[in-house]
Amino acid sequence: MPDLAKRLRDQNAFAWNFDAGATDVATWQRDTRAALRRALDIERIALPTATVVAEWDDDGLHGAHLRMLFSNGETADAYRLRPRAQGRTPGILLLHDHGAYFSIGRQKVIRRPDEEPEAARSSLDWTARLYGGRHIGNALAQRGYSVLCVDALGWGGRAGTGYDGQQALAANLLQVGQSLAGVVLKEDLEALAWLRHCDGIDPDRVATLGFSMGGARAWQLSALSAEVKACVAAGWMGTRSGMMQAGSNQLRGQSAFYMLHPPIAGRIDYPHFAALAAPKPALFLGGRDDRHFPQDVATEAFRQMRTIWEATGVPSAFTAKLVPGGHVFSVGPQEDAIAWLDRVL
Repeated sequence: MPDLAKRLRDQNAFAWNFDAGATDVATWQRDTRAALRRALDIERIALPTATVVAEWDDDGLHGAHLRMLFSNGETADAYRLRPRAQGRTPGILLLHDHGAYFSIGRQKVIRRPDEEPEAARSSLDWTARLYGGRHIGNALAQRGYSVLCVDALGWGGRAGTGYDGQQALAANLLQVGQSLAGVVLKEDLEALAWLRHCDGIDPDRVATLGFSMGGARAWQLSALSAEVKACVAAGWMGTRSGMMQAGSNQLRGQSAFYMLHPPIAGRIDYPHFAALAAPKPALFLGGRDDRHFPQDVATEAFRQMRTIWEATGVPSAFTAKLVPGGHVFSVGPQEDAIAWLDRVL
């Protein structure tokens, strides 16, 4: 890590962070959210279109393979899974992880019974490694939620040239004034809009949920969109200074470009960005042995976030836990998250 980066990190004051001595929390949230939406070019969100490629029934659930067309001209594969015999249900926009594993995206979290064999093997292997051996999307649908997961740019049906390709993709986008993280964010917001307008969804009970990169995507959507009513973010939260340490993935380029927004860099720290969602219900989970987000880094971020939720007058809406394990989202924490969603939605 170069000395220049260390000096700039330590001098950064984050002008858009909440300061209770300078303004009240409601004014800060209104003005800062508006500034972020302008800087990230997401003031207007289009409603994408989707066509059904295939459908299936499995264990009381109805699934659909969708092809979604975004406003930027990109087409993405998606899976929607919902209880077969229910009317309107709560909706979950499920955001898949990064993991430097690109051949599958939506299949990391939703199981399709007639999946293509190679993708099915990869899906089972991935859930065994990171999700306690089960597909959380199917578990959510069994509990009465309608779930949508879309391949992010670089995964599944949109996979490029693997690990090295993501940095080249980021460089291409920077050449035209866009960022990889910004493209993913805007597509996620459009997918959220589509889910809320989907038949059978209660638009007033839509939440985001994700692990790792999916967790970062989940809390960003909750912070920036009033349409998100609750958020579960597992395995992604810390302060920028805590993560700007030698050896951190956030400093290596490559995968970090999916998490970095140049237009707002240095203006707002991650916990303050996430706390723009207050006082909405939010559940943050971290691993006690997560090498990407060490305990002290996550704990300090949670402390700052809790302070902002307290300032809104609804501290009980914020829950943050460190759970046993490393950078994984195992069945126990998944069950805690689903039970929490049952309560708040």
